[in-house]
Amino acid sequence: MPHVGRHLARRPTTVLAAALALGAGLAAGAATQSAAASPGCKLLSASRIPVSKLEASYRKLTGLPANRPLRGSEPRRFGVCGSTHYVFELFTVRSAKGLTYHQLVAQQDHSPIWKQKSNGAWVDEGIDSLCNLAPPELINIWKVGDTCKI
Repeated sequence: MPHVGRHLARRPTTVLAAALALGAGLAAGAATQSAAASPGCKLLSASRIPVSKLEASYRKLTGLPANRPLRGSEPRRFGVCGSTHYVFELFTVRSAKGLTYHQLVAQQDHSPIWKQKSNGAWVDEGIDSLCNLAPPELINIWKVGDTCKI
């Protein structure tokens, strides 16, 4: 019996310690999950935008030849969220004269949001609300006309 009494006497302390450890583990997991959900975004200098790589991707997407002059957009924005880079840049051809039907349609389907993939390639994120094409925090930092709910 005395052995049982000593075991019971220590039990609340053991249970409390286990509960605290479990709570700390859950809190750490929640903090890690929260950090992964919003990696933190920051504005980068627009002068660092890899315009030639974006133009090459745009030409591939639209079927435009290298000698077709392009016009870029203003404002240009560059940013990073976590380790993923994003650019706000809308290209258009200076003249639509002589474009094929495919090239004309591709001009309309182009998005102003570009995302750098893990292999380094830049891709057009498609047609959707800006708040769905890049992290809302970054769209708000860029101040490009839309304000996204975070």
